[in-house]
Amino acid sequence: MKTQRRKISIFWSIAFFLLLSSSSVFLINNIIAVNKLIKEVNIIKDDISKANQTNNSLKMEIEKLASYDRIKKLAEDRLKLKVDEMNIRQNRKILIKRTEME
Repeated sequence: MKTQRRKISIFWSIAFFLLLSSSSVFLINNIIAVNKLIKEVNIIKDDISKANQTNNSLKMEIEKLASYDRIKKLAEDRLKLKVDEMNIRQNRKILIKRTEME
């Protein structure tokens, strides 16, 4: 018996290679797009970490500037105010007349 060889048409072979090449281009394009997005994400993460570090340093500075001892010293030095320790311990309000401040 003679075996029959079937011919592959040129149309189908060209169609197969076009499909293969277009899918390869699509895959490579997706890989490039994903790499760009990963770079952008890393840049944004770095920006976020820098912003967090800045926020933490500013919070520490706020805590330092808002400390009771610093404010007390400024009040005594610049504004010539006197602190009555007895009133502070008893949580009473200290009233200062406008004429006493001048």
